[in-house]
Amino acid sequence: MTLQRILKWIPTLLISLFLLISSGYSQEEDIDQGELLEFSLEELMNVKVKAATKTETPISQSPGAVTVITYAQIRESAARTLPELLRLVAGVNVRWNPMMQTIDMRGFGATPFTSRVLLLIDDIPYNSWNKGGFPQQPGFDFFVLQNIKQIEVIRGPSSALYGENAYWGVINIITLSGEDLEGGSVEVYGGDRETRSASAIYGRQFKDGSILVSGKYLQSQFPTEFWFEENNSRVKGSDIFIKGQYKDLELSYYRHDDRADGFDEPFANPNFPPGSAFKSAEKLEQSVDIAALKYERTSNDQKFRFAGDLSYARRSGSRCTACHAVEQQPGFGEKVNHGYQLIGNLMAELNYLPRQKILVGVEGRKVDSKDSGDQLLQTDPATGSATVLNYSKYAFFIQDQISLAENRLQIVAGARFDTQTSPDLFGNRFSPRIAAVYNPNNRVTFRGGWNKAFHFPDFSSLYQNTWFLNVQAGETVIPLAVFAPNSNLKPEAIQGFDFGVEYRFSQKHSGLSARLDAYRSTVEDFIVLVYNSPPPPDNTTVRFENHPDKASIWGGELELRYDFKQKISGFINYAYQNQSQANNLVDGSGKPFEFVYAPQNKINFGGYFGPFAGLRGTLEMTWRDTYQFPSFWNLVTSGFTDPNIGEHESYTYLNLRLTYEIPFLAGRHNRWLRFNFYARNLFDDKPNETVIGVNNTLPGREFFGGIEFRLGLK
Repeated sequence: MTLQRILKWIPTLLISLFLLISSGYSQEEDIDQGELLEFSLEELMNVKVKAATKTETPISQSPGAVTVITYAQIRESAARTLPELLRLVAGVNVRWNPMMQTIDMRGFGATPFTSRVLLLIDDIPYNSWNKGGFPQQPGFDFFVLQNIKQIEVIRGPSSALYGENAYWGVINIITLSGEDLEGGSVEVYGGDRETRSASAIYGRQFKDGSILVSGKYLQSQFPTEFWFEENNSRVKGSDIFIKGQYKDLELSYYRHDDRADGFDEPFANPNFPPGSAFKSAEKLEQSVDIAALKYERTSNDQKFRFAGDLSYARRSGSRCTACHAVEQQPGFGEKVNHGYQLIGNLMAELNYLPRQKILVGVEGRKVDSKDSGDQLLQTDPATGSATVLNYSKYAFFIQDQISLAENRLQIVAGARFDTQTSPDLFGNRFSPRIAAVYNPNNRVTFRGGWNKAFHFPDFSSLYQNTWFLNVQAGETVIPLAVFAPNSNLKPEAIQGFDFGVEYRFSQKHSGLSARLDAYRSTVEDFIVLVYNSPPPPDNTTVRFENHPDKASIWGGELELRYDFKQKISGFINYAYQNQSQANNLVDGSGKPFEFVYAPQNKINFGGYFGPFAGLRGTLEMTWRDTYQFPSFWNLVTSGFTDPNIGEHESYTYLNLRLTYEIPFLAGRHNRWLRFNFYARNLFDDKPNETVIGVNNTLPGREFFGGIEFRLGLK
């Protein structure tokens, strides 16, 4: 069994970590005995966030719908990956598609990539430059949880500060630093789906700076049926994260590698020849490198702050065609260079005027995508010139924060201007916003605002020129559908209104708060997948188009949080979403807006108790209402799956975590062992969260366990 094999590693790992960390401490040093960055509910109301305004602002004064996931919640959650953790946030929808998890906020998942949500790591954008989604495709995760100090989730359009990709919302990952830890930990973990992992993290502070080093190795299987059950495909991956700080400078480096077995999925559809198979390349692999340099300086009188950063990201690995068109050309199965993205940002914060904070900044971006040639269109039919797969762009932004009524009223107004200069692919974009936050007393907060945002088409949407699906029967390969490129795509536009109110109950019940957020958004030029089925012998074409109609999305989120003497805490939230299109216009295949993968009702619950004599417990639940699949898949899947595939049934995930903690070499420093037990999907639901034409159901009930040794963490 997997756990038995992992248990054999424990003595070596524990001894190695003990020798490594203990050598860095003298007996004179004293480590705080409290949990790292534990927040009571009252303290959480005043925790500072940066993503909402690019300035440190208490969450009670931050505009928009902001959710903070603290280190304590990350530490005690039953989630093992960042997408699993985000499933618990009100208004956020996460689903497994074939090879990764897709995230949207207050929207609908028209494409498999998380291209309409901006990912920030320490305030720096890291979305993929060729697909628009997160860098690791495919992947279990997009950043390791053990490196994260805090997560800020901004629900709603945010292009006024961040430009492209901040369409549905923003996820800002704040990473740990050496001074946060002053120690380290090592963990071994394993369970179902042949899962096993080993990870370690260490950080410490020194004069004028700090250092943090983290590493993780994982072997498992993707949790969809056609990967792990029918093809027995395995994934092996590793992550390394290094972060150093010296005075006002910060340098970080992140490296991700993984390698997955391909698949040879047999088709059971009677419309295809017997023995047909949907095949991928034999191996799917990738490497992602992300490096960032940051500088931040605040004047002694706190009236001026200057910040700048420079980030570089690159990816090499398999292409999308390695899964859906490998039989078209042998080279589609090879690992290739996907190019790089270089982003620079300069920003100044001015506090010279009373009760006023002005932010001005400029951003430059250089993209060079080498994912071209044989899988993307090489000549633009609109101009007859060679397809351009690189560009430079610049943006300028300004924001004014004004405090009125003895600091009880905060008004935020700002705008961003984006322009592409080499070449001008999409023209200029102007993204304004205005918002207000009113705190009549320390228990009540009102919020409201309006803004506009946009999203540029990615290179794949513009120029994809390969097979989309194919099956193989013996030596014969049959394309089921092919991509038809569309270089005339326009950027998507969205504008939204939101309103929120939060109430923190009296001191007698200070551990209870309630929050209500409501919103309405209008989308225009939304990019959709269009399927056309011409008469035989021509193939069905798949094409990205701007839908000619407008759509409205409206809804709200209600959340209750409780914290009783920090021994029992948790939350429950409910999200409602509805949508409609403005007119009766249809796309190129004759279809109206299809609001796919968007549950109308969602409920999340999290309960945390302990420690009681070293025992802690966690119970987390997510429930999703029914939602629609793209109607195209009704035809493709009708031969081997549920005939009512157009609508997904509701489902519930219920996850349990039990932790037992015992002192280890107790003394002046924190040293202890943690035994963790995880029971996932206790109701044994097996949803098919995304339809792809093969068996994509998720596994039922699963069990995992791990042992962790920690030393010196605050």
